[in-house]
Amino acid sequence: MLLLTNVGVVIPCYNEEKRLRVDDFINELAKNPDISLLFVNDGSTDDTLKIIQKICDANPSRALCLSLDENKGKGEAVRMGMLYLLERKTYNIIGFWDADMAVSLAEIRDFMDIFRTNPDIQVVIGSRVHLAGRKIERVNFRHYIGRLFATVMCLTFGFTVYDTQCGAKLFKSELLVPVVQEPFFSRWIFDVEIIIRILRLLHPFLQDKADWLFEVPVKEWKNVSGTKRSVAAYINSFFDYIALVRKYGKCEKYECGMRNGK
Repeated sequence: MLLLTNVGVVIPCYNEEKRLRVDDFINELAKNPDISLLFVNDGSTDDTLKIIQKICDANPSRALCLSLDENKGKGEAVRMGMLYLLERKTYNIIGFWDADMAVSLAEIRDFMDIFRTNPDIQVVIGSRVHLAGRKIERVNFRHYIGRLFATVMCLTFGFTVYDTQCGAKLFKSELLVPVVQEPFFSRWIFDVEIIIRILRLLHPFLQDKADWLFEVPVKEWKNVSGTKRSVAAYINSFFDYIALVRKYGKCEKYECGMRNGK
């Protein structure tokens, strides 16, 4: 059984002043002594940095802040946050979580349990699946577009994931070292590029793992008001997809283990 004593979670933030729930972050840090949160202020133009500082002041040892001078996009904010945590060399698990907490931070504990019970698992990601007993609030249009998008990604790049875009993902820290050294080629679908890079860079290592990626159907997902996902974002994601095909090429399905928690 793997003991996890240090889990670092990147929280990318861009103009999140009205959506950062200070008390929820502080309370979760108090309930889960195994986690640290790194808030990456991605060049916000509102009072996001001040809100972040309130959280950090309440728990300075496990609430950290990295502030970027200018907006670089969510993917780059996540990548720079991961590099920051890797450089500290104290975290077994590193990942990212959406700042609006559409998926509750409490679910990090469920993700950690998956790592503890199966040492082969290298990646645990959330999946917004409509199952009985789960509270998944998704706009139908976004849901259907998301399903189409995930299907195209899987067929093109040779992996099997139900929900590529859920903003709740954790990784074994050693897995990330070669993956995040270079900026992501994609601005809008960096989640997909992370999986592509893992498969391309670490395929021989993953072949020794019976089940290296595990999808967890989240218990709750809220459609938080103020989301930045727009029609333009879907269009940009399509062009990012074309760019990723040109960058990495299409590939046959990899045979290394991937499964979900349905």
